[in-house]
Amino acid sequence: MTPIKIILLVLLVIVLRAFLVQKSLVLAKRLFAFSLFFLLMFLVIFPDDSTRVAKIIGVGRGVDLIFYLSHLFLLFLIAGLWRRCVALAASITDLSRTIALQNANKPHAKNNQADGKSKQS
Repeated sequence: MTPIKIILLVLLVIVLRAFLVQKSLVLAKRLFAFSLFFLLMFLVIFPDDSTRVAKIIGVGRGVDLIFYLSHLFLLFLIAGLWRRCVALAASITDLSRTIALQNANKPHAKNNQADGKSKQS
């Protein structure tokens, strides 16, 4: 086994471990991570098989197939993160409106209390 394969496999294990440390991870995401991890391990150990699969699909080289699939995967991740950011922005807006409405009467109450104390003195 070449040194680059060993380095790639070690990095894959580190990334998988970092991903699976999250306790709130849903089972489907864990299964997806494991399957992706084993697919990538297989492609690191047997890189010629990706070329065979690519030729069956109609892509010239295995590295091109991996390049195309990784871009599709990244676009999928970007779309998911975009949806999450929009949902978080909406939640923050709702939360800030709620807090603003709850605190809207408090300054007047403080001013009235201060006026009342000064009049009594």
